[in-house]
Amino acid sequence: MKLELRDLEFSFGDEKVLKNISFDVEDGEFLGLMGPNGSGKTTLLRCLTKYLPAKAGAILVDMRPLHTLGDKEVAKNFGVVPQSSRVDFPFTAYDIVAMGRMPHARSLVSGDSREDTQIVRSVMEETNSWHLAGRAFSELSGGERQRVVIARALAQEPKALLLDEPTVFLDISGQFDMMDLVKRLNRSQKITIVAVLHDINLAARYCDRIALLNQGRLETIGTPGEVLTPEIIQSIYGVDVAVRRDPFTHAIYVMPHSGKVGVRKHGTRIHLLCGGGTGGPFMKALVDHGYSVSAGVLNVLDSDYENARDLRVPVVAEVPFAQISDETHEENIRLVGESPFVLVTRFPVGPGNFKNLEAARYALEIGKKVFIVSPETGVAIDFVGGNADTSIRGLIASGAISILDADGLISVLRECEVTTSEGTPPPRP
Repeated sequence: MKLELRDLEFSFGDEKVLKNISFDVEDGEFLGLMGPNGSGKTTLLRCLTKYLPAKAGAILVDMRPLHTLGDKEVAKNFGVVPQSSRVDFPFTAYDIVAMGRMPHARSLVSGDSREDTQIVRSVMEETNSWHLAGRAFSELSGGERQRVVIARALAQEPKALLLDEPTVFLDISGQFDMMDLVKRLNRSQKITIVAVLHDINLAARYCDRIALLNQGRLETIGTPGEVLTPEIIQSIYGVDVAVRRDPFTHAIYVMPHSGKVGVRKHGTRIHLLCGGGTGGPFMKALVDHGYSVSAGVLNVLDSDYENARDLRVPVVAEVPFAQISDETHEENIRLVGESPFVLVTRFPVGPGNFKNLEAARYALEIGKKVFIVSPETGVAIDFVGGNADTSIRGLIASGAISILDADGLISVLRECEVTTSEGTPPPRP
């Protein structure tokens, strides 16, 4: 089934909930509807089933206007799986699934035909719920209920499944089981899927495309890689995230860092000399506290390079497995010169990146405030025959300020800023 939305609008009284939404859902596609609470996802889903009336011609079902289809025909085209299903009567799971055959019944009193019975058993076996057939629906767990409700929707023999947060009450194992089931139905039976989802990583893993709504408007639609970028997620959800690609499934996955930080950017700059993941916590803390951060030199395969990219921190990059070149060293020196503060973390030092310590020495020589994360007993970071440890101790002896962690750095930075603004030099430890 192909769905076409053309300038879809819907209002509850004077409140416009959907605003000029237009996109297509291709036959056999798995489309995720995402967006913050109140963005119109469930309302859009209900418009697709005529539960809420859309304007004439706004929704086309295989090129036919939805408003021209009768209720029974709509039920034959769409199977609906709501967020939750409540039953006040003592129906069994089999009874619930059998209700899905009602759109095909000749009359309300005709009873189940042999074909109906076969289809009910087939869809319950397909959804791994046949063993629940004789149990009371009210006694089933959340995951068991969802399987039965999906079986009921399949019993309608629909061309499309519309799901409203199908994993909302399930644990992590149940969530994957449910999404695996829906994806299998999508692939094996070529059923078009439109699902409202809140879990970004589930959507990225299972959906062919994602339509992202915000305040009743369609912000963007595309593949998970096109839609779930740090910039778009930040602008819609107000959350700072990193986006990676799973090496096994090749699906993207999103790692939240924090909510939107309300710290005013004050522009004070600090340059980080780091590597091996040692700079990540400092970058995050500095960015969250409003500092302007840069980093260098980092190999493009270094985890701190990824940290810098995730936080949109300018970084001097070097090609993989190469020593710091004269060109990248000069760029590093330029950033040191533009920053009143320089931080040296306890990064592993080898022949390839020893020039980062030379950049720290240069910073001291031109009067910059240099901070060094204090050496930790037993941590082997020197792969240049002791020259790195000697260089670090020399920096401390020449006036570099030792700090323990990110909190300590922020505290000392604030002291330096206050004393500098008063026109007196900051105290040395």
